[in-house]
Order: sequence, then C-alpha cells, then structure tokens
Amino acid sequence: MLQMTIQPTKTCTLFASGPTLADVVQRVEARTVAGELTQSTGESYVGAIKSVGDRQNTPLRMIDATLENLEDVLPKNGFDPRHDPSNTSYNLKRRRVAAALKEFLGIHEMLQTLRAQQDEWTDLFLVMEPYTKFKSGSWGWHPMCLEAMRSFALVARAHGWQPRDINAARATQLDDLYSGNKRTANRTCLVRLDDIRKFSDALPFLPPEPIGFDAAHRQEIKTGFPSTFDLIFNRWIDAVTKSGWDPVAEANSDDRQKHAHVLRSAFRCFFRIALELDLISRDAMEILTVLSCDEAIRLVAREMFARKNRAREKGRLDPRTSRKYLKGIRQVLNARGVDTTVLSRIIANNKDSRKGAAADKRMTRQNQAFCEALVEKLHLRRRFLFSYKPLRAQAEAIMARAKAEARKMTKNEIARVRLLGTCACFAAIEIGGAPIRVENAMGLSCVGTDAQILVPKKGKKPMNVLIPEGFTKNGVEIQFPIKWNKHGCYDTIEWYFDTIRPLFPYAGSNPYLFPAVRAVGKPMDPGYFGEKFSEFMRTIVDLPMTPHQMRHGQTSLLLNAHPEEIEVIAKRIDDSVDTLRRYYGWLNAMRMVERGQDLLAGLMDG
Repeated sequence: MLQMTIQPTKTCTLFASGPTLADVVQRVEARTVAGELTQSTGESYVGAIKSVGDRQNTPLRMIDATLENLEDVLPKNGFDPRHDPSNTSYNLKRRRVAAALKEFLGIHEMLQTLRAQQDEWTDLFLVMEPYTKFKSGSWGWHPMCLEAMRSFALVARAHGWQPRDINAARATQLDDLYSGNKRTANRTCLVRLDDIRKFSDALPFLPPEPIGFDAAHRQEIKTGFPSTFDLIFNRWIDAVTKSGWDPVAEANSDDRQKHAHVLRSAFRCFFRIALELDLISRDAMEILTVLSCDEAIRLVAREMFARKNRAREKGRLDPRTSRKYLKGIRQVLNARGVDTTVLSRIIANNKDSRKGAAADKRMTRQNQAFCEALVEKLHLRRRFLFSYKPLRAQAEAIMARAKAEARKMTKNEIARVRLLGTCACFAAIEIGGAPIRVENAMGLSCVGTDAQILVPKKGKKPMNVLIPEGFTKNGVEIQFPIKWNKHGCYDTIEWYFDTIRPLFPYAGSNPYLFPAVRAVGKPMDPGYFGEKFSEFMRTIVDLPMTPHQMRHGQTSLLLNAHPEEIEVIAKRIDDSVDTLRRYYGWLNAMRMVERGQDLLAGLMDG
C-alpha cells in the first residue's frame, strides 16, 4: 500500500523492529560512492538523517526507517526554533530525510510502476481529456482537475482499486489513512468523481452509485456519531450556558459560548467512546439513558483516562482534558436532575483525574517550553518582541511589487495583505499596549462614541483601549493606552487602520477594527485568525506560537527580568498575583536551583 502522508501511529521505540535509519545512512553513503549522488548531496542527506537522532536523543540504530516515524519526528508543520534556525531550514532538512527514506523504501520505484500502469483509470482519463480542451464558452472540465485526478489514481492503484471500485466505505478508509494536504486532495477528487457523472461517456468507468462523500458525510465521520445526538445535547448545553433573558432585545444577556464549545466537545467525546464500547446504538433516540447508567459512566471514564498514552492523531486525551470533560458533563447532568454521585467520585478520587486537577493549576509543558526558550535565547526573544515588523514588511513588499509593476493587486495578494496586516496589528497591540485575549482583540470596535479602541485622526496622541467588563473573561474592565515610541507598535496600528483595513469588503460600514471578510457587520472569527497568525509566525517570523502565547511570553519575560514588579505585571495581563505565582512559579524555581548551584560552586572554589 502506498503511504505518502499517513498519520503517525507510533513513536520511536527502544528496539527497532526492522530496517533503521542507520541502514538508510549506509544506503546514502553507498549511492554517493557509486556516483548516484554528488558528494555534497550525499553529505547533506546524511547530516539531515543524523539530526533526527539528535532531535530524538536516540541512536539511529534504534529508530525504525518508516514514513510513519518521519511524520512523527519531523511533522509537516513541526518547526521548533530550539532545533532549527528557521522554518525554511527545517523544511529543507525534512525534504532531505524524506528523499533518502523514500528511495531506501522503494517508494520512487513504486510510483513509477503505478504511473506506467494501464487500467480503467487510464481509460477514464482518455475519455475526460477532450473535455479539458473546450475553450469556447465554459470549460467542460478544467485541465488541473484532470492532473489532480491522475495523482489520486496513484493512491487508488496502490490499494488495488479501479474507479468503479470506489464507494463511501472506501472513501472513509482513505480519509482515515491520510492527513494534511493529501487528505484534502483525496476528498476533492472523491467529490469530482461524482461530478463527472454528468459526462455520459465516463459512466461505464465510474461506480454504479454516487460515492456521496460530501461535507455533510464527512462531518458525521468527524464527530463520530449521528447528528441527531448533537441536536439533543445542544439543547441541554444551551440551558446551562445561556441565561439572563432580555425581553426587549429578545436575546440572552449572558451567553458563554466558549464554555458551550467545551461542553459540546465533552459530549461528542463521551458518545464516540460509548458507541465504540457498544453502550448505545447509532439510531438511539433517547441518549439520557446511557448518561444515567453508573456502569456506562464508569466504562467511558475509564476509556477516557486510558487514552492518555495515545498519539494525538489517534485521539489522545490527557488527564487534564478528560477531567474537564467529565466535570462539564456533570454540570449538564445536574441541571437535568440526573444523579451524578458515581461521576463525582470518579472526578474526585481517580488518580488520573487528580493528575488532571494538578495540571490544571500549572502551565502546560508546551507553553512552559515556549517561555523557557524566550527567556534563554536572545534571538528568539527579539523575534517575539518585534514580531509585528516582519509581518508588516511582508505586506508592504506585496503592495510595493504591484505598484512597481504598475498594476492592481490580485485577489490572492489582497487577501494575503489583509491577513498579514491583521496579524501585524494584533501583535503591535499585544506588545505596545497589553496582551488581551484573542476574542477581545477580534471584538474591538473602532467606530462610535463607545468604540473600544480610539485611533487619533492626526498627531501622536495615545490610542485608548477600553473593553467593558461584560466582554472580559473575569468580568473586570480592561483599560490601557498605546503610546507612541521608537519601536513602532503605534505606527503599525496606525498603518493598519489607514492602509490595510480599507482593503476589507464593507470596511466602511463595519464597526470592528478587524472586520470579517464575508459576514457583513461582523468581526473576524477568532479561530480563523488564530490559525493564520500561527501560520505566519511560523513561516515568516520563524517563531511557532499561538495568539494566546503572547500573554505567556510577555509575562515570563517580565517576571524573569523584574520579579519584584509582580503586581504591575499581574495588572498588565489582567490577572491576580496568586495566579501568576501558580502558573509562572517555575521561573523562580529555576533561579533558586541555579543560585544553589552557584553557592555550592563557591564552596568548592574556597
């Protein structure tokens, strides 16, 4: 079976079960001696492979030579500045390891064989090719669609499937096996196989019935249970997250959408596991029965905690998340009048639940590693503190190129400039003002007397930010100025407001600083922004991070440099001193350990 980007299923083990990366190194060296590779190419391949061992702190003889391991130790978006200087160098190293590994495993030879194969896929392409040449009126079929289908044919051939063999079950099988861009490409081609049924001469080569692998079908696969379940428990969730009905506005004044999202994830996780354990059927109309069964609750909770050692792609649940989900389910069940005695005992007494409770009181390992890197490495610290500059520079470069060529920007260029400018402005607000949560940042209004951010029309007067208490997480008003200084945060926000924001459709009638592109009068979606911000920080700034890590990074740097100003720092992030001591206590612990080492070294010297 051809496995190009299959999701990783395991990590490196202490004992390799077959060929290892050391064997791959020997193969590369042999090819170099034989003249198949130049000396420089061979050395670059060997160096890249050896870096995998360094990254894993494991000898190459103990690492399996499989594509699954490549995806595990060098994932597509896995750039880490602790190991590589830039995202570009990381991707180059990844390509070198992949090239050597695929040749060693015979993947290239296999692909050549699959491309040369003459079968029903070949016949289907011969039928469709003339439709790609229609140039009068509308296209019969775009040439790029045909090329994409040729690539998909390699995947199908590797499984031994002809076009008439593809059905919904096999489409689902492919969706489980592949990830990332390859999964997206597969999905697109599966839909196009149904689209070309409109060409009568293609029908003899297609499945007897449409595949039907559309978005609705994939959504059911993604959630892992029928959509009818969603309809039932969503009503329960609304009952505990929405309150304060206002007859005038005909809406709830209190709508905790973020908590509702967590509760939906909790119930979906619960029912996915319940279905796997055959505790409930997919066509069940009354789902409260299984939630009222103590034995069912016990079995599902046991399975949730058992998933702490799984790979993330295979549904890993750390104890912290499992405990949060069980607490959320208990809240909803209590509101429904269900006895939750057993569930409460699990949450209170299970050892994994207690580990989750302890983890909930401290920073996650990923966030701590990010903060430690900022504290320890000056070049990463500068990338973080001046992140808005390269983002703005990228946007300005695109606009300058179009101007130099005396043309308007293309739609793709405009879209990219808008996103780059949005990310630059957000970073400037976070650094030059205060680290507010991404939901608050996207919700900043800039129009009207009650605007949450006021950008002066002229001069360099401070920009004032005021977020009312009803919009903040802890119900406390947030207010701060953004003053001009030589570092350029103020100028970047001003540049965004004057140059970038007008590029958004309907910007003139949208009250938000960061308008949505398609939804009229709405702010940009925080989830969508978060994805793009993380992408640009990784690929442009060479610092992989999320928007929320702006808070963690700033707080760690300030506490490390000025521990005596803890009250000022707590106010800056709108949190309590106790919270800072709990979540950032590791900084003080590091200083105390280092001080202890210095004291002992002093005794040794004396």
